[in-house]
Amino acid sequence: MTTGDAVLPDTETAAFDVLHTLVIKGMATADPLVAAAGHDRDDVLAELEKLRADGLATHMERRGLWRITAEGRERHATLIADDLAGDARDRLRPGYERFLPVNDRFKELCTRWQLRDGTTNDHTDPAYDQERVAELGTVHDEAAPILAELAAVRPRFGRYADGLTGALARLRDGDHKAFTGVMCDSYHDTWMELHRDLLLSMGIEREEEERAGTSR
Repeated sequence: MTTGDAVLPDTETAAFDVLHTLVIKGMATADPLVAAAGHDRDDVLAELEKLRADGLATHMERRGLWRITAEGRERHATLIADDLAGDARDRLRPGYERFLPVNDRFKELCTRWQLRDGTTNDHTDPAYDQERVAELGTVHDEAAPILAELAAVRPRFGRYADGLTGALARLRDGDHKAFTGVMCDSYHDTWMELHRDLLLSMGIEREEEERAGTSR
């Protein structure tokens, strides 16, 4: 994490990254949190325990789920404001604005993957599915330079590129859930987390974005 141009110690970076990842996911088991936070497993688990001790997260032992608390969200709001002090948000804005029209096309494509002629796509027509996967490849190629631009401001955005690339590879190998499946690191899962991260980083509410979208 940075405050202005000052680089904070690695331990503080891990603390922010783990809290930020949990806010983005809302609730998750340890493995996805470790993968998304970008730190060693032992460091992530240690930070999760600190969050629980401070009342910023809870752990559902039976299901192995970590969940952010209201106090955790409040703490995160303070930290991300510090993290993006100075001109960081201004530097993220061009990438965010380039993301929005690509996001619109992605959402429309997800609908056409899930529905065909107004009914559920049962994936019995390989040609239809292959056309949608090819379209997703085009969206992916459009998103790649945007993510690189965002990652130049905050490296965490580069991890979304890895997740999207992995999901697209699984989809091309025949895993239909890798497109819009829920809680399986699908392309849609990762894209939605990227979008949520952008909204939090820009300090924009989703409703505000949707209102602005109607005037674009």
